[in-house]
Amino acid sequence: MTWTGTEGSKVFVQWMAAMMGGGGASNNKMPSSYTGLTVGTDTIKAALYGNTGTPDANATYDKAGYNATSSQWVTANEKYTNNWAQGGIALTGMTSGVSSNVYTFDAADTPSSGAVTLSSVYGCLVYDDSIGATNTVADQAVCFNYFGGAQSVTSGTFTIVWNTSGIFTITV
Repeated sequence: MTWTGTEGSKVFVQWMAAMMGGGGASNNKMPSSYTGLTVGTDTIKAALYGNTGTPDANATYDKAGYNATSSQWVTANEKYTNNWAQGGIALTGMTSGVSSNVYTFDAADTPSSGAVTLSSVYGCLVYDDSIGATNTVADQAVCFNYFGGAQSVTSGTFTIVWNTSGIFTITV
């Protein structure tokens, strides 16, 4: 199993369903208070991953979160080092909104906090770190973003440069 262009970058279906339904209290899968990304109050992180496992946008809730059991997103598959912490880096400059029936979520480009050496980084998991262990789903995954192949840096700054259209856009 590998992460390739076939999987690309996708929003998790379960996350979208929770946003559209205002949480999933009826199926006890998402906190009933969850209404999606709350720009300005939620801590949204990007964790880096190698080429172990195949991302699945249709993953069930229990497999669509940071360090979710039996998923690609376990810490054993994560890429981290000094200045790119395990668990990822919090996004800054987040914006979201709807214009002409297009929902957009974006943030400032995300650099390491100093020099790093990383190799074979294929993509990242963007997740809501504000959903804690007291809820039914901790660290709920929002989307995954494929970097187009293996990316590496030696004693330099690793930066995720988000698309000019946003981290993701959804036509509604």
